[in-house]
Amino acid sequence: MPFTKDEHAADIYYEKEGKGIPLLFVHPPSMGHVTFRRQKSRLSNDYQVMTMDLRGNGRSGMDERPLSMPLLAEDVKRVLDAENVKSAFICGYSNGGSIVQETAIQYPDRVRGIILMGGFSEVNSFLLRNEFRLGIYAARAKQMGLIANVLALAHEREPRRKKDLADYVKRMSPHLLEQYYRLGLAYSATARLEQIQCPVLLLYGNRDDYVHHYRHLFHEKVSGPVETILLGDVGHQLPTKKSSAVHHLIKQFVKKYN
Repeated sequence: MPFTKDEHAADIYYEKEGKGIPLLFVHPPSMGHVTFRRQKSRLSNDYQVMTMDLRGNGRSGMDERPLSMPLLAEDVKRVLDAENVKSAFICGYSNGGSIVQETAIQYPDRVRGIILMGGFSEVNSFLLRNEFRLGIYAARAKQMGLIANVLALAHEREPRRKKDLADYVKRMSPHLLEQYYRLGLAYSATARLEQIQCPVLLLYGNRDDYVHHYRHLFHEKVSGPVETILLGDVGHQLPTKKSSAVHHLIKQFVKKYN
């Protein structure tokens, strides 16, 4: 499978399957491209589906530049460059959605539309802030086994899939994961949301209460059209626990705005 190849930048691992309209998926810290196995398997029948490992996650490398959201957005662009993709629909899950927002702001001509699953433009609620802080404390304590098991249990039901995800999370340096969590906690795109002119699809689980209020910020501030859909009987883990519904909604969105 391919890597981006730039002499002075980290090698970014990505996978590609299928042909057609390009879709690129961006994962939350530590979870890697395996987060989107279902999306790659199903959506690649109709689209060119790309998944990637963020820098320092999974199989991707690092360079000497300090971690920042613009740098992560640049890595997303580099994956598109590597496949000669002029523009794509880009989908981010959870904190991966922050990277997608930054990409849409920094590189508007490369983004046809964005899909945010459990997305937020800043961390401004007590529950979400504490979730980030718990991650910071666990990473600082080098509890990668605990973090891996919590994420695997939350996202997967089958033992094999749980093990695959947990093993992938454990690849990551706890020090780097702490940096990612701190970056996510501090990041805010809210004041710049008006710079997002492409269509936006917001997907939330109906039990994911602590991020529901963010949809109002997107509807109020984004310049492009914004659609919000609440999916029933699920919390935050949309790509793994509501994959069929997610695929259907992505297809509708792409058909409408391509």
